[in-house]
Amino acid sequence: MDTATQEATDALLKLLRRQRDLYRKLQDLSERQRNLIAGDRPELLLNILRDRQTLVTGLAKVNEELAPYRRDWQKVHESLPDGVRETASRLLDEINGMLQFILKTDQEDQALLSARKQAVARSLNDLSGGRTANAAYAQQGGTRGGRSADLNG
Repeated sequence: MDTATQEATDALLKLLRRQRDLYRKLQDLSERQRNLIAGDRPELLLNILRDRQTLVTGLAKVNEELAPYRRDWQKVHESLPDGVRETASRLLDEINGMLQFILKTDQEDQALLSARKQAVARSLNDLSGGRTANAAYAQQGGTRGGRSADLNG
């Protein structure tokens, strides 16, 4: 293998490792996010989301750097020495597995947050209905000379 090919191969593996490491961090944040949602600590989600955005920005940069390799991936992959090809394939499998996990947990988290939002909306609606009933009751008492009801009998 000539020097240019070796440098390109090293650069490819370095990018794939960096991508894998960023996905690992993103997966860790995804798990922390799940724990916050499940543990009724949604106020801390903003920190997780900010950290996730930073990682996504880093992944976008890595993807830009990987673009020349992806353009003709089949040719690039076939040109790699056996050991490097196996390492690249293993890294890609690991990356794809983490990505699938992250996407799945994000969908589940979204469903959980949506259910909680609906539950809060129902609670607020019930509370609002109670206030309306109380206001109507108070108005009714006001038309009877301003006396309040005697609940003690």
